[in-house]
Amino acid sequence: MGRKIKDVLELYIAFARVTFLTQLEYRGQYFMRMFSKIISWSSGFLMILVLLNRFQVIGTWTTYEVLFLYALDMLSYSIAATFFMGPFGKLPKIIQRGELDQILVRPVNPLVYLVCTKVSAGYTSNYVIGVGIIVICMKKLAVSAGVLNICWLVIVLFGGVLIHGAAFIVTTVPAFWILKSDGLRQIFYTNMEQFIAYPLSIYNKGIQFILTFILPYGFINYYPSQWFLKKQELFHPVLQFMTPFIGCVVFLFAYWFWNKGLDAYQGTGS
Repeated sequence: MGRKIKDVLELYIAFARVTFLTQLEYRGQYFMRMFSKIISWSSGFLMILVLLNRFQVIGTWTTYEVLFLYALDMLSYSIAATFFMGPFGKLPKIIQRGELDQILVRPVNPLVYLVCTKVSAGYTSNYVIGVGIIVICMKKLAVSAGVLNICWLVIVLFGGVLIHGAAFIVTTVPAFWILKSDGLRQIFYTNMEQFIAYPLSIYNKGIQFILTFILPYGFINYYPSQWFLKKQELFHPVLQFMTPFIGCVVFLFAYWFWNKGLDAYQGTGS
């Protein structure tokens, strides 16, 4: 078992490295992609700054607290998108063109192969911005940069990446049945995930419940950030520590759902 995992990791690293370096060969396109992403996320930061400059606080959250929320979401999304946006953003086309047949006959897990060969190099600038904003916010808010906080921050980011990754998969896999799933991703991921740019406490109970217990995007940044910022809002304090667990659970569900989609695809005789 240990040998198999080691082989998968080595294969993944090899494929990912080749894919990443291949994208870097087209430097003009690479830098344009990075620039567009910088503009996109920077506009979100500027919107928060404009709102807080006008109202000073959002709910009980100050400027740097809200920026900390936004940066956690940005960084975890960017890491997840590096590995999952490519394969699952293009999954409907891969299915329609019959390219999935070629992947299924390869002696490697189809999900691992897709993630390995579709790594995106366009999000690296987001890492720098996200980490930079988090560092600035921690300093301004006097959040300790001790070993415990840094380790927990890394674990929280890992959980957030799994939640984002699961969302990419779950909202795209229906393409196995309906061929086009862009609308589902827009409704259940893109639109709903935008709510977590701000504290869930400013929304009504229905939104709070949905983003906690149905579409658990609140665990990406809102609940774990309360531990760093010494806050306690909504439901139970234990939710502050649930991000890694929730991330693992939803990703396992996404993997199960992916396999169900593969079964349906194979059952068509395509």
